[in-house]
Parts: sequence; structure tokens; C-alpha cells
Amino acid sequence: SAAAAAKKAFIVTRFGDFGFMLAVILIWSKTGTFDIFEINEAVHHLPRAVVAGFVVGLLSGAAGKSAQFPLHFWLPDAMEGPTPVSSIVHSATMVAAGVYLLARFFPAVEASPGGIQMLIAYTGGFTAIFAASMGIVATDIKRVLAYSTISQLGYMVMALGLGGYPAAMFHLFTHAFFKSLLFQGAGSVSHATNTFEMPLMGGLRKHMPITFITFVIGALSLSGVFPLAGFWSKDEILLDAWKHDKFLFAIATTVAFMTALYMFRAIFMTFFGEYKGGAPAEGHGSSHDAHDSHAAASTDAHGGGHGSLHESPRSMTFPLIMLSIPAIFFGLIAPSGYFGELVEGALDPSLRHFHFEVEPVVLVASTVASLGGIAVAAAIYYAQMPASSMIRSRLGPLPRVVERLYFVNEIAETGMVRGVLHGAGRGAALIDKYLVDGAVNMAGYATRFAGDILRRGQTGQVQANTSLMLIGVVAAASTLMALSGGLIERVSPGLLDRLMP
Repeated sequence: SAAAAAKKAFIVTRFGDFGFMLAVILIWSKTGTFDIFEINEAVHHLPRAVVAGFVVGLLSGAAGKSAQFPLHFWLPDAMEGPTPVSSIVHSATMVAAGVYLLARFFPAVEASPGGIQMLIAYTGGFTAIFAASMGIVATDIKRVLAYSTISQLGYMVMALGLGGYPAAMFHLFTHAFFKSLLFQGAGSVSHATNTFEMPLMGGLRKHMPITFITFVIGALSLSGVFPLAGFWSKDEILLDAWKHDKFLFAIATTVAFMTALYMFRAIFMTFFGEYKGGAPAEGHGSSHDAHDSHAAASTDAHGGGHGSLHESPRSMTFPLIMLSIPAIFFGLIAPSGYFGELVEGALDPSLRHFHFEVEPVVLVASTVASLGGIAVAAAIYYAQMPASSMIRSRLGPLPRVVERLYFVNEIAETGMVRGVLHGAGRGAALIDKYLVDGAVNMAGYATRFAGDILRRGQTGQVQANTSLMLIGVVAAASTLMALSGGLIERVSPGLLDRLMP
């Protein structure tokens, strides 16, 4: 499954890269440079159609790298890799690249037609709520975090489309801390239970207090609860949405509610209730082995490895504690304006400073959404209220559709793999058969045909061969005489007439 996930990630992101490549070719043909600052300056003097095409290509590349709809479905499968790698990928490397790409070219985004900017904003907004809905039903704790990453990246893309690039970049920074903390916490939980399936967990807060406390800190920060880091960056995105598009503000507020819901659903399923037994040690496959480097050390420290629940060793809990510090305090630099000065110089000196603003409506809506999501999660997954099953039954087929991830994988398998890739494969096979092989075979046929013709003249009779030889000699001599005569005439006109009166 890990190999299949790697192949899927490679193929899906290539679709986005194709659009990005076209954007690079287009802008180079018009500006003659690859320098980002020169391009950002030149876009103000280019036709709007060219700028629009360039920005759409950038959006294509960003959608592939940052897992935005419809190129989002590779990222959850990429959770097959080791958990520390997932932690880095989701916080600081590939999935951040698409958002960062759009931010670096923000002057081009700002210079593009308004419809293109709205396309970016609504792509991010739809991705945010789409992925959040799938996070609510996922049972693998790493997949919950993967859908969370897609959703939060959608927040950032939405902010960029609305002109709020400082808020998007600030959320990218804060997100790196608490998302890395949450992934490391998921790895710590798996270390104790041999599984990432939350229905097989439960009651871990009694046995893993450090992991529990730090995971709650990360979840609160991701949910945007005051005064943690996620509150400051998320509210700036909500403020940009409030100023420019009230419908996107409603979507963003709904996403804030859903974020708190799926994160505290994960907490209640993992750390509360009774322990469900985890998975057998032999079932802890290499594709989900998040702690290869310290497996021997943990076995020695706990006398038997995974035989009983225990807190993870210091090599795992120390990073959790260190990451929880910026997850709490990093957002406090927002009111000072320091972060705005930092990113403004890095991106475009002409753009406005980032100063934290307070809008009472946004503040109240954000707080109510976050606390409401926590309350609903507690009612359903902690208090086990019977009303939850009644609500589910009244939703009809919707819960099952969401649990099947809106059949996106099936659609991609049918449309992209069977349609596009298999069609391309059949086309390549036809070209190889009739064009490439045809050219090679034609050379062989021509040689054989010429050989057949020449072979007919070889009868094996001496008289016939002698006659053919004489005919050839006469023909060759006649040709040489004709050619030599023409040459003499060209060199010395009239010479032949004087020699042969």
C-alpha cells in the first residue's frame, strides 16, 4: 500500500505540475526572465489575459502540491509513510509549497482579473469545508490530521484569493507548529497501541499524560481557541473573508466549527473511555511504523515493548513538549506587527504591513464556532448522547457518502486512471505498433523486395551472365563517354568539332 500511495502522489501531482510548467513557459515567453521580483514587476505591464493564464497555471501547480480540490486525494494516502516524515511533510515541506508559491507571486495574483482571484478564493474555501467534512468521519488518526491539513491549506488559499497574503502566510507559520505537534502525538499514541485506528484506542490519558496534554494543546490551537497560536492567524483569515465576501466568511466559520468537532472527536475517541485493546504487536506493519529508530530503546526502557500501555520514551515526549511552546505562544507576535514586517520584506516591499485587527463580529463568530464544535464533540463522543444516532438516521445517505469520501477515489480511478492513463497507454501502443514498428518493418520489406528483383537476374547460366556483363560494360562506357563529352564541351566549346570534322 505504501508503494501504491507513492505512485498515486507522483501521478496526481504531475497534473498540477503540467499547468505550472505551462505558466512558466508563458511568463518566460513574455518577460524573458525567471526572476520572481522581475516577474512581479512585469505583470503590471502585460495584457490581463496573459496574467490570467499565468495565475491559473500557478493555481494548478499549487493545487497539486498543496492538495487542493480536485487534486487533493493523494495526501491522505501518503499517510502510509512513517509518522515523523508525515509531521515534516505537513508542516514545512511539500504541502506548504503550493501556498508559498502563490504567496511569492501575490503581486501577479493581485494584478489578475477579479474572476481569477475569486476562482482562487472559492477553490480554497470549497477545499476547506470539503476536507473538513471527511475529517469528521475518518477513523485513522493520521488521516484525520491529513484531512485537517488539506482543510487548513484551503483556508490559506482562500485568504490569498481575497488579498490577505499576510494572514495566509501567518497561518502557514502557526500551522507548522501545531500540526507537527499533532502528528508527533499520533506517533506517540501508535507507539503504545500498535495502531492508528481510533476505535481500537480509548482511555490513553491515564497512561500517557504528556502525550494527552500536548495533543490537547495542539488541538486547541488548530481549533483557533484564544489565546493559542491558531487563534490569531485563523481570525485574520476570517477577517479578510468578512471584509471581502460574506459567503466565504460563512464557509470559513463553518470550517472553524468542523475543525473543533473532528479534532475533539479524535481526542475523546483516543484518550477517553475504556481502552479497546489496540492491535496485536505483529500487526504493526512497517508502513505504519513511526518509531523505527527508537524501537529497541523503548523495549529496553519498558521491559517488553508493547505488552502494556505506557508513556512514550523521552526521545518522543521531549519534541512534544518543545513543539507545544510555539503552539501556545507564537501567535502573540501578531499584535506587535513584527511578522508583517518580516514577510513583507521577503515577498514584496510595496505591499502593506500586516497588523492584527479586531472585529467584534468575527471574534464572536470564531469563538462560538470553535467552542460549539468542542461541545458537540463532547456530547456525541464523550457523553454518548442518544440524540446523535437519531440525527444520523435523519441525514439519510449523506453520512455514508461522506464516509466513502464522496466517492472521489472511485471517480478518479474511473476517470483518470482508466480513462486518461489507460487511453494514453493505448494510444502510445498504437503509435509504437504502427508508426515506430511500421518504419522499421518497412525498411526490412524494402530491402527484401530489392533483393527479390535482383535475384531474378541470377539464372546460373554462363551465357546469360556474360551477356548481362557485356550489356553492363557497354552501358557504363556509353554513360562515361556522354558525360565526358559534355564536360569537354563545357570546358572548351567547339573542341570536339575541331577534333572530329
